[in-house]
Amino acid sequence: MTNSLFARAALAQAAMEYVPPLIRRTLLDETSFNEEFGFKTEAVISLGISGVAIQQTVLFDAVRSVLAGAENAEIVDEADRAWQLTNEAEEGALPVLALNANGERLMLPDFAVLSGEVDMRIRSLEQAAVDVNLPIDAKERWIEVLTERALEDDEIDTFHRDICNTPVHVKRAIRSEIDAGQSTISSLVPSSRDYYSRLVGTYDGCASSKEYAAGSGQAFLNSLSEWQPYEGFLFSLFLASHSTLTAEICIDHLGNDDLIRAFEFVEAHGDMLSRLGAFEVGLRILPQRPEVEPFLLQLVHRIRDDNLAGEQSDFKLFSALFVLVDGELSRTRLMSDTPPFYRRLASLAHAALMHRLIVQSGIEYKSFYEWAFSARFEHYYMQSLADMRTEPRWNPDLVDASQIKEDFFGRLMIAGNNYFGNMGDGELRETILGNGEQSLAKLSSFFRPYFPGPLEGSEESPNPLPEELARAIDEQLNTDDVDASSFIALVNSAIIFKITSGHADLAAKALRLGNYTLSKLEDKSQLVGILNGLATVAAASRSPALADELRILVRRYLRDPQYKFSIEEAMRVCLVASSSHQDLIDWRDFAGQWLTELASSQMEKNEAEDFCSRLTALLHSTPELWVSCSRADAALRALCEF
Repeated sequence: MTNSLFARAALAQAAMEYVPPLIRRTLLDETSFNEEFGFKTEAVISLGISGVAIQQTVLFDAVRSVLAGAENAEIVDEADRAWQLTNEAEEGALPVLALNANGERLMLPDFAVLSGEVDMRIRSLEQAAVDVNLPIDAKERWIEVLTERALEDDEIDTFHRDICNTPVHVKRAIRSEIDAGQSTISSLVPSSRDYYSRLVGTYDGCASSKEYAAGSGQAFLNSLSEWQPYEGFLFSLFLASHSTLTAEICIDHLGNDDLIRAFEFVEAHGDMLSRLGAFEVGLRILPQRPEVEPFLLQLVHRIRDDNLAGEQSDFKLFSALFVLVDGELSRTRLMSDTPPFYRRLASLAHAALMHRLIVQSGIEYKSFYEWAFSARFEHYYMQSLADMRTEPRWNPDLVDASQIKEDFFGRLMIAGNNYFGNMGDGELRETILGNGEQSLAKLSSFFRPYFPGPLEGSEESPNPLPEELARAIDEQLNTDDVDASSFIALVNSAIIFKITSGHADLAAKALRLGNYTLSKLEDKSQLVGILNGLATVAAASRSPALADELRILVRRYLRDPQYKFSIEEAMRVCLVASSSHQDLIDWRDFAGQWLTELASSQMEKNEAEDFCSRLTALLHSTPELWVSCSRADAALRALCEF
């Protein structure tokens, strides 16, 4: 190595100490980067949970020797223990490599891509590609290389990572960790963009879940059906977070026996999202595939009868897993370049995959969902508030297990109405569309089944405001005698119905005329509910005028001796109301000014610490806010250190 290259390598090595681990690993995986700076990595391979570690070059040289025909090869691990490597496969079969030492036996992954025989390399790739449903483009890239030559040492990790970043492999890995009781967030929630593209399809630039379902979603679901009809159907149900996606699930390739087997599995061992999706698919295909009829009522019962107060509630588990995944994706910023609906589609699908594995494992839910919910809640919550700028109709509180159950009830009832003619006159129709004591209508709360779902935040409400409700809102707000109850009709309508800017302007005018005081308040909870509701109105109707008035109202109640607003409550109203500004710059400036004002308020040290933590998570999810929030961040950090 020349002095010049040595100096460059030394500088590069010093700089790498300050590079985040994920970026450092990516750079060191690049052959061109290593060659440019003269880096030679001496990787050590750890074999599963055995604790055995072997230098990569030592292992791969031994593998090449055995694949070339040697009877065995000796390998010394990092603990100076000697192992014998042998190929236990029958002649003509793909290699089965094993390490043996003093009665202990370790099976190795498939390293046939190191073989000197092109046929063996291609056969190995073909088998692996079918097994894990490796996408065609990835498969073709490796075929091009393996047809020409065996892989180099520094390509093996890239190859195996490509195989591992598939839903089939991830499912197996997570199941092994759950069974071993050794799960971590990093192992439960993959940090690979390729994985999520292979779980829900590749984002195609569309603006809504409906557009995605008609484009890339449909193509992806078809590819699952063509891969392996039975397994493909079970994987397709992970995309059941929107009815437009379940409408694209095709079962034409499934024979009667496999279809029945799939419904039996989902009913007995499936996750809640798959049960909902299976019901919607089953009701749609019922006239052509009557063999699914016995399962439909069972699926409805599974959803209807889940005990939210119990420790084994599937809805509580699913809600917590969604928070864990979506919060981790926010922390890693893995999908910061896609709309929120696509990230949530991926989060819900992966949460459903984990949910299904936990159901199959039979482990106790309570401690798992409590850990999952708390582990990434802050990242989830602040990311979801920031998401409201582009998708204002879905807020982070709608992740509550009770609301998810209500959302499923709404989906079941909508499916029942859409396929009314497919149901008989028995218990299924009565449960879905009737009014009996055990019907969904009787067991659901007023309007909550029709709140927007997590993939519907960008869509305008399809429900026009009923004339009588519009008239009531006008009468309550267009008067000189406005009190707290005058806003209830408006805030209760904000999520369900399409609220016009005219109604938002009425609310803004009423706040001004009331001198920014809500008279006749019943208690603090009513105040919080009204302000959160008005913030939602401002966001959904894109009314900056109402957001401006809310800022003044919150300022007043931060100092109120009787109904004093907390900083955390004020921050939530601020970020929801800020979503009245859809343009990023306008949103950044409005939210930043309000947050800076809140950071200058009087507060206890523990409030400042909580505020600082929330703001840090928000700035991480949306770095654009640093421009307008740097003063707020500095003020809070000073308070925390005081």
